[in-house]
Amino acid sequence: MIKSRFPRTLAALLVLTLAGCAPAARAPLTSLNALGSDEVVVVGKVELVPALRKGEQKIRGMVVGNFENTMYLMMDEKLRPLPEDPRIADYAGRIEALIGSTFFVRSKAAPSYVLGGMLFLDIGGNSMQKAYFPGGFQVAAKPGDRAVYVGTLRYHRDEFFEVTRITVVDEYREASAAFEAKFGKGQTLRKALLTRVKQP
Repeated sequence: MIKSRFPRTLAALLVLTLAGCAPAARAPLTSLNALGSDEVVVVGKVELVPALRKGEQKIRGMVVGNFENTMYLMMDEKLRPLPEDPRIADYAGRIEALIGSTFFVRSKAAPSYVLGGMLFLDIGGNSMQKAYFPGGFQVAAKPGDRAVYVGTLRYHRDEFFEVTRITVVDEYREASAAFEAKFGKGQTLRKALLTRVKQP
């Protein structure tokens, strides 16, 4: 669903705030040795069907931040409804997932939840447009995990960014090969596909 509510000045302010003041995203990981004893690397992917077409996303001017072809997966340790217009605090611990590419991010070795997704469609113009995607998925990490594979979260959508179907696709073999190439052999990647859970 596309929403556009912000006048130009507020849109610019939000972009600057996200770029400079928003709580940190879940950090990409390049070495398992960097994990703390209570941390895990979460491996997964986000896809849009159909994929973004030329002109559907407009990023104009001097915009700082990861917005191009990037889905913001809003995360929390507790399942809760995501506000219609998320506050800055709601961006804490997000996954900045490059659409169509496998992500490897650091997280606590404990269950967490995908509250929803957000894709910035128009930044730097007279307004800010964002497309929202449903959440309600559990990442079933647990103490003792070092790496978990959560699957490909695939959003099927129409030309108005209305979500018509959501699937969690098991591409473990491909993800496991990418994991091994990144972190080396002999590391265990446990399969724990995202599961749909009811909102409280």
